[in-house]
Amino acid sequence: MNLVIGYGKIVSEIDFKFIYNRYKDDSFKGKYNHTSIAKCKIELLNSSIVEIYGYDEVADYMYKNLKFGKLILIEGRLNEKIKIEVKRIRHINLYCLH
Repeated sequence: MNLVIGYGKIVSEIDFKFIYNRYKDDSFKGKYNHTSIAKCKIELLNSSIVEIYGYDEVADYMYKNLKFGKLILIEGRLNEKIKIEVKRIRHINLYCLH
């Protein structure tokens, strides 16, 4: 198992899609049972840009609460295509105190 914890700024729009009937036959039934996916790119503290994606509840949260330029904290796993599958995500509010 790999674990990725990252902090960065969203640098692309959130791409949200429904993925019903992704596999027409029953050979993958139960293995891939997600209904929605959201994707975007983030810029990490070291200026590298990575693509993140989340399924179902995470995708809903990303679509409803995240926007271009927001700071986020993510927990997930790195897949074989060097993209991060997000398991938990939160946006960070920074307030200036005068």
